[in-house]
Parts: sequence; C-alpha cells; structure tokens
Amino acid sequence: MTQISDSGRQRADAAIGRNAEAQRKATAKALAGRRSEKRLLAMMAAALARVEKLVAEANKLSPPPRPIACGPGCPFCCHVRLTVSPPELLLVADHLRRTWPAECLDALKVKLANLDHLTRGRDAEAREAMRLPCPMLVDNSCGIHEVRPTSCRAVASVDVVACRQSYDSRMAEPVPQVTLQLNAANGVGYGVITGLIDSGFPMENIEFIAGLRIALDTENAARRWLDGEGLFAPASDA
Repeated sequence: MTQISDSGRQRADAAIGRNAEAQRKATAKALAGRRSEKRLLAMMAAALARVEKLVAEANKLSPPPRPIACGPGCPFCCHVRLTVSPPELLLVADHLRRTWPAECLDALKVKLANLDHLTRGRDAEAREAMRLPCPMLVDNSCGIHEVRPTSCRAVASVDVVACRQSYDSRMAEPVPQVTLQLNAANGVGYGVITGLIDSGFPMENIEFIAGLRIALDTENAARRWLDGEGLFAPASDA
C-alpha cells in the first residue's frame, strides 16, 4: 500500500512540475508580440482552469486522508492577508465590472477603501490578529468564486472543526491543509509569475485589497499595466 501511495505522490509531483512549466510558456506566449488586454485575461482564465484540472488529477493520484471539507458558507480561511499577481487582479476586476450591478460595485469600492485604510502596511501576522473578512465574501461565500486567485484555490482542509478553531484563535491554531492541492495551485501560480518575468515584467506580489482598489478605480488599468506603468507599485509586496 505504501509503494502505491508513494508512486501516486511521485506522479502527482511530476504532473505539478509539468504544469508549472507549461503555464510559464503559456504566459510568455500570451504576452508575445502585440500585447492585448483580451489575451492577458484569457491567459489568466485558462491558468485558473489549469489549476482546477491539476488539483483534481493530483488528488486522484494521491488522495487526501479524508474528504475535503471546504464548501459554500465556510469562510473561516477568508480572513487572512492575501497576495496575488497583477493578471489575477485584473481578471477579478474585469469579472466584477461585467457581472456586478453598478450599485454593488460602488459599495464594494467604498468597502475596499475602508479596508485598505485599516490594513495598508500590516504584515500577515497582524492581519490574522485583526481577523477582517475578505471584501469578496457575500453571505459567507466567495462572491468571485469563478475567478478567485490561485492562492485561494491552494487552500483546502479536511477538518472544518479545525478551521473554526483556527478562526476562533485568530489563526493561532493550524489548519490541516491538503499539501498536493497547495502545491498544485502554487505551481501554476509560479508558472504565471515566471512567465511574466520571462516577458520582461517585474516581480510583483500584490496585496489583494489595495491592488483590487487600484484596479477598479483606474480607467484602462489592464492596458496601462501592459504598457509598463507601475500601476500596482503602491500595493506591491516585493
């Protein structure tokens, strides 16, 4: 049984490595030649689809010890500091503009401004102690589940009781995560970042709240970022 488990884990690790490199090439290809907002957003949407497919493959090759307990109405992990890449932010902003009513979008901008005022410059430990909810939570579920960032997709727990205890302790108690899901999502995210670097973009790790505020408040944000403007520098974690 151990040999079978080890074999499955090795195959899953190999699949993660292949997908990370494939995403690196896909990102660079999308940014080759004349750079367009459409190609950028399509690349990021495809990367998120790659995460979902890879997570399913990895968990099938090497199943977690218990079924994954995550689901709608389970927001305990959505109270921590989140960092993302610029394409992820721009995809979220595009999704919000296309799918959210104007009054909801206006209310979100106010919420982002208030949260940014509270959280700007605070590290992960301080943010965990504050236990502020992600601004995208709607009725305790993710309001952008379809386009949620790779870091969000990386988190999976097999014990909802432990998640609640972690939340109650302001994240002092650990949450038992599914390691292969974490590695799979982060592997694709790494492919996005390295593909950006290969294409001449700087390394940018953007705090989600501050970055989304910029993306929503800036006209033609994707075009300006593609043209090399340091749009997200105020929110950069680099």
